Amino acid sequence: MPLRTKIECPECDADLVVKRGGVCPNCGARITEHVARVRTREKRIEQVVAVVSTVLVVGVAVITSGATLLEGIAAYAIVGGVMYYLARRTFV
Repeated sequence: MPLRTKIECPECDADLVVKRGGVCPNCGARITEHVARVRTREKRIEQVVAVVSTVLVVGVAVITSGATLLEGIAAYAIVGGVMYYLARRTFV
């Protein structure tokens, strides 16, 4: 399940919880394009993370196919740590 990042107003840096008529409820700035750009960027990041995760899981499965149980667990833990490190900005 994707986590939504906080979108802030480009003018006053207020958190945009609800988009009311395409303007910031705090300062009245136009935010429609800004919100669309942020959501597009967020979607692209999620897609890249999904592709990299899939490649890593398939790679680890192929590499560890002849490994013992403990070696397989260690390999998956390492790949999970790497994936978390690469995608940590999307977990905020």
